[in-house]
Amino acid sequence: MNTSVNPLNDSAIATVLTQTWNSSIATKQEFDLKRDFEIFVPKRLATDFFNAPAGSKPKARVALFFGTGIEMGLFRLSEFFANETNSVLITVSGVEAGWSGIFEGFGYGISTQIINDLMTLAGLPGISFSVEVMAGYSTGYRGVNQTIINQLVDLTNLRRLIYFDAWYHHDDHPMPATSFQYFKKLTQWAVDTAFTSSPSAQLIVYAYTPGGVPRKNPAITDPNKESPPREEITPYITKYGANVQFIDFNFKFNGKPHIDDQLEKICLARLIQLGTGAGFQKSAVKPGLQKLIDVLPARGSFGTLGFSGFTDLYTWVSAHSTELSGFSFDQAMVMVLQFNLLDIWTDTRRGEMRHRTFVLELGKEPLVP
Repeated sequence: MNTSVNPLNDSAIATVLTQTWNSSIATKQEFDLKRDFEIFVPKRLATDFFNAPAGSKPKARVALFFGTGIEMGLFRLSEFFANETNSVLITVSGVEAGWSGIFEGFGYGISTQIINDLMTLAGLPGISFSVEVMAGYSTGYRGVNQTIINQLVDLTNLRRLIYFDAWYHHDDHPMPATSFQYFKKLTQWAVDTAFTSSPSAQLIVYAYTPGGVPRKNPAITDPNKESPPREEITPYITKYGANVQFIDFNFKFNGKPHIDDQLEKICLARLIQLGTGAGFQKSAVKPGLQKLIDVLPARGSFGTLGFSGFTDLYTWVSAHSTELSGFSFDQAMVMVLQFNLLDIWTDTRRGEMRHRTFVLELGKEPLVP
């Protein structure tokens, strides 16, 4: 773990679009606060780097996850990377409106220098690396957007830009001049910048809750119909074609059915599975819940992008309708709440729990370079 000042607030580093303090955004103390970065290096890479002679050291492929700062442990993201040979995960803290001293969310970025410092702390001093995955989860979309816009890291090797239930215009702050083409369109600016630097990259957007992906027409509530997001995806698909994937769990999209309820049950079943043997024994789990738990593949196995080695989520859902229909949401939530199965993020609100559990289940496929 390392703490650092926010490079997005430094005009000498964030030379394109610098964040400046305003009392309506946060207290000065919170705006300038040093926040945490966490790094996970697989044992194989650490061993190879230590043993290799100078001039033959392995290189690292880096995934940057911009969130709230606690996802490395809470979502068990490091487990997705544990058996990799050269992939490194770094999580970047974010800030959310409503936290103490913070009145509006703002971005927290990362620079090449900070990555080098983290590598040194992790026992990989001077290692060559390429940033290949950048992901914004929840309030982290601000940090990923502004890190890209300011090109604080080398984007030429970027393979995937991901928005985990965080697809917004990004139209508040900071903003360029009103005459600029990306005024109140920072997400579009970031995506265009990423593709300019790395034309073969993929844009991947996961839509799971109305809060994370607001809809252009909220009056559309039929999940068997398409419901365009407020930050429309169609122009990106038109511009970048097959390099864009929009995974809409809430509504039918591009021939795929909505599977929001099924995914919710899978995520709750996983929480109960992970908690079994800790706060409660298997005998405490209702039979209908256990039937779904028993057929779950290993965590991290599900995929939606068509990558080899992953179990297609949509196909699996179709093949396990009996176990899914017999799984009671109400019974599951009783256990989740009673045993606090998502630690400090356990919440009674259904939408919040959806937003807070799906990366824990589906994060491996898009995040690992």
